Amino acid sequence: GSSVLAFASYGIAGDPPVVLLHGWPLDRSLWAAVASDLVAVGYRVVCPDLPGFGASPPLAPDDWTVEAYADEVAALLVSLGSGPVPVAGHSFGGYVALALADDHADLLAGLGLIASRTSADSDTTRAGREATIAQVRAQGTRALLPGLAAKLLAPTAAPELRLRAERLVGACPPEAVLAGLAAMVARPDRGFVLEEFARPLLVVHGTSDQIIPAAEAANPSRSRGVTRRLLEGIGHLPMWEAVSETAGAVAAWAHATRGP
Repeated sequence: GSSVLAFASYGIAGDPPVVLLHGWPLDRSLWAAVASDLVAVGYRVVCPDLPGFGASPPLAPDDWTVEAYADEVAALLVSLGSGPVPVAGHSFGGYVALALADDHADLLAGLGLIASRTSADSDTTRAGREATIAQVRAQGTRALLPGLAAKLLAPTAAPELRLRAERLVGACPPEAVLAGLAAMVARPDRGFVLEEFARPLLVVHGTSDQIIPAAEAANPSRSRGVTRRLLEGIGHLPMWEAVSETAGAVAAWAHATRGP
């Protein structure tokens, strides 16, 4: 169907597009600094709000799955009318990007995972998410703070970034928080998608990520056609903590999707 997602578009309409998906429980503003760097090197950057986040309408509770989020992104990609585009997702957005590559591979010129992973939740992680769901149902989004905002960044990150993270998390509607958690709990392992995806891959991960440890980072077995950056001392928000390095990695990968 036609796309209902709100999105920010940076750059000039005719330039080659790159689509960046935000993580949970955040919104499209996450990418502003990286988008600005990418525009400077000739890309048009499209950053949607995933359903229920930012200004996008929510999914029905029966559709709280990464596949349903991916279907909404697919409708946006079709509406852009640019043919296959490189799509990178941060964390939860990476899970959505993997589902997109699984169900709508023809729409993707490249697949990027930034501070994300391909595996399903462990039993421990799943139990933790179920506990968080109960807390958020009882207390709203504030149940996530201040703990989540602190964990999103490396311990050494600037205090103003922590404040920014707190504001962004705090603004997330409780329903979007719950929908994302439910989708994460239910998602399958998609390591096979990374292995079978034949177009350029991007993997960016910080060594100080406190949400998804670097040991769990997406790890494609091939090296050809893979842009890989392990960022020393960077946490779960490399697009804030290491803007130029993250933008540089995205640009190198996006360039690779355009052929030799």
